[in-house]
Amino acid sequence: MKLFKHFVSQSGGLIILTLLIVFSINTDGNAFNFPAAGWHRGDAATAQENSRAALAKALDSVNPNIELDIIDFVDSKGNRIGLVSHDYLMKRATGLDGAFSEKYNDVSQLPQNAANPDLKPEPFMTVVELFELIKERKDRGVTPTVSLDMKDESKNAEAFAGWIGAMIKQYGFQDHVFASSFFLNNVAPLKAACPECLVGGLVFNDHYALKFLDYHYSSLDITTFGKLTFFLGFLGKEEFPHDFVLIQDDIFFEQPDLVDYWKNTRKVKFVGVFVYDKKRSYDIAQWNLLKKVDWIELDPPQMNQYLQMKAKK
Repeated sequence: MKLFKHFVSQSGGLIILTLLIVFSINTDGNAFNFPAAGWHRGDAATAQENSRAALAKALDSVNPNIELDIIDFVDSKGNRIGLVSHDYLMKRATGLDGAFSEKYNDVSQLPQNAANPDLKPEPFMTVVELFELIKERKDRGVTPTVSLDMKDESKNAEAFAGWIGAMIKQYGFQDHVFASSFFLNNVAPLKAACPECLVGGLVFNDHYALKFLDYHYSSLDITTFGKLTFFLGFLGKEEFPHDFVLIQDDIFFEQPDLVDYWKNTRKVKFVGVFVYDKKRSYDIAQWNLLKKVDWIELDPPQMNQYLQMKAKK
């Protein structure tokens, strides 16, 4: 199935990936089909996750597709510029308490991203800078597929989401940039601002609510009323019209038939899988199961496997 018109990659002017979402990889003379793959938070083996350095390294690789996380940020002049950060709160990446947007309104004053203590700290990147980086890569002849994970938990989440939808339209990225979130208020306003944009939710084993539901739901299916009825079995939950869904890899490997449910029953356009244990590698049986999906978000250990297998083509 075709995910976007621009699922292509290029190295030295040579197009090495097809326009289809499924790649053909040859192992021992047999066709071996894999889904399209994106670097989870950029190339986080070489630089801090979600940093400009990590994202630029991934965009310049032979597989220039990326996943990253974004939150709201407004500067001192009232300009919404967004921030590329995995967490709404600063603690994990900086060691400081509070939220970025509550403590700062000047990006130059932000503490550095030090989520991985084994790597050099890096400055945080704005969403505006991210879109310019994607544009620059396109101007050099390669259109990356980009997965935006929206993580904003502030009172401005809806305004931020609408702004992201407008940004995707402004830059003309509708065919290759898509957005997902745990939070309905991060997704619905984006879709309203950009009806042609693709938005979706996550099936995640450790989500506070999804632990008590089956995997035929994502957190976008849980309404405000449903949260109030948590102990009554989530009365009031609804099926959000996802364009796509991303499933935690452990869940997918245990229940690969979820792909059929989400595509055939929930009518999503594509199904993706994301890595939960960043240090794990996949065995051949798991890679074979991954043939069922359209998109995978890989950390360095799995991406190295992916690239090695692709090199055998």
